Amino acid sequence: MKFDDLKSLFTKSNVLNLNKPEVQIIGLFLTFVSLYFFVNLSSFSGEYYFVTDLAANDFQIMEILSGRIAYGPYSRFQFNHPGPVYFYFLAISEKVFSFFESNYARYVFFTYLFNTTCLGFVLYQLTKTFKSLWPAVLLWISSFFVWKSLGFGFLFETWTPYVMICPFLVFIFSVVNLSEKKWWYLPIFIFVASFLFQVNIMGAVPFGIGTFFILYYLFQVRKTIDWKREKLFFPVLISVFVLFLIWLPVIIDFFQNFPGNISSVLKYLLKGGGNKKPVEVFSFVKTMLDSTFPLPYAGFFYGLIILIPFWKSEGLNSFALKLRNFSFLYTIVILFTLFRMKGPIVPHLFWHFDSVIAVQVFLLFLVFFHKNWEADWKPKQVVWVMLLIAFVILLYGKEPLRERNLFVKEWVSAVQNLDDKFVLHWDSNPKDFPQGNLVLGVAAELNRQGKKVCLTEPWLFLVPRTYHCSPEALKSYTVLKFETLDSEVRDLVRDGNQIQYLNSLVKIQKN
Repeated sequence: MKFDDLKSLFTKSNVLNLNKPEVQIIGLFLTFVSLYFFVNLSSFSGEYYFVTDLAANDFQIMEILSGRIAYGPYSRFQFNHPGPVYFYFLAISEKVFSFFESNYARYVFFTYLFNTTCLGFVLYQLTKTFKSLWPAVLLWISSFFVWKSLGFGFLFETWTPYVMICPFLVFIFSVVNLSEKKWWYLPIFIFVASFLFQVNIMGAVPFGIGTFFILYYLFQVRKTIDWKREKLFFPVLISVFVLFLIWLPVIIDFFQNFPGNISSVLKYLLKGGGNKKPVEVFSFVKTMLDSTFPLPYAGFFYGLIILIPFWKSEGLNSFALKLRNFSFLYTIVILFTLFRMKGPIVPHLFWHFDSVIAVQVFLLFLVFFHKNWEADWKPKQVVWVMLLIAFVILLYGKEPLRERNLFVKEWVSAVQNLDDKFVLHWDSNPKDFPQGNLVLGVAAELNRQGKKVCLTEPWLFLVPRTYHCSPEALKSYTVLKFETLDSEVRDLVRDGNQIQYLNSLVKIQKN
């Protein structure tokens, strides 16, 4: 078969028909995804060592690779987040993407695929919903306008607050599609809502709001719904299977270690949080909006973005109206959540809200540009936009190189031959608190080398129970006590039972 015959076959079957909006958005998005990945490939190839939260997460992954049930990422509220679903994905990616040198590169590759799949899915479905390329392009522009304050490198980030952002877009659109009686979005809603809930406890808020919103609209039209079994059976069956599969490790942990970690999570959610003063909440919101809209009176500008689609709603179809209503409802509820959040307000717990803002900016675009929806894109226009995307990425798409934390390698080399079992300790005081970043990194790497490691109070919430020091371990393991130096030591210095390097001092106690 000649090339022209093959091209004609694909064209006739509409697989490569650039006149179809769905094909056009796939072509545009794949151009971005592939080029952006390869431009930044060198940023995460080669050696890389975990510190801080990523090191704490590594213990969860090692639990899974060892055949044990893992928790979710640790929480500063002294319990772990509800579940481990994301870490199961990372554990699988560590085995599947072994062609990368470092584990970190494997995780980054999976996370990038996951994030871009979420974004691409929403853009594709939006194109099918409106039968036009324009709404997808407007949402794409809106999202990147809002996300610019995070840095687009977040698409590669394995830190869980960043991982919530793109799936949250899928969550929003699955909620709206379900309220439109599109039943095949039920398993998508169950999966994404469960994922968000497990990755971060704040995911309980969208899970609850989304469920309420769907039930409210379905109740309104309950008499007009076609409840035929063949339409609902498979979506419901698959949803039940997805729900069971995702929450199975959490259920097993609950019964194996009753009352377990999940009991602490439920108690926290049922007990409620504290009471914030308005100045605390609005100060946080102002900081967030100032970074998103670098304009004077950013809060006022954001208020206009929310309200204009209510004031001028012509051109918004049923889907867009529900999208407006849900994003508004979520904005109000998240504000009350801030008032009731226990402890200090932690901004990264609400970074997923950037996706809500992106949807609200998108709705504003729809209000003013809905008359252009019917304007089709010609294949030549699509090709030119592909070339423009490629040019912009090649010119501006390179993200800053990441810190590879090679000092962890130096510390591990310095202590690994002392013993096969280690207690790692640092004090809970303002001076030595920063040592925790290093301790977690050293402990994670020693653990990967097959050493026995454990932590002491008050840091047990950072790691699974497997890594909590028993009384016997405290008596028989080699103790590494980390302290902060007043001045930095450039070269690693060993002096008896002490090692100094950079701003850290490690005291070695062999039992």
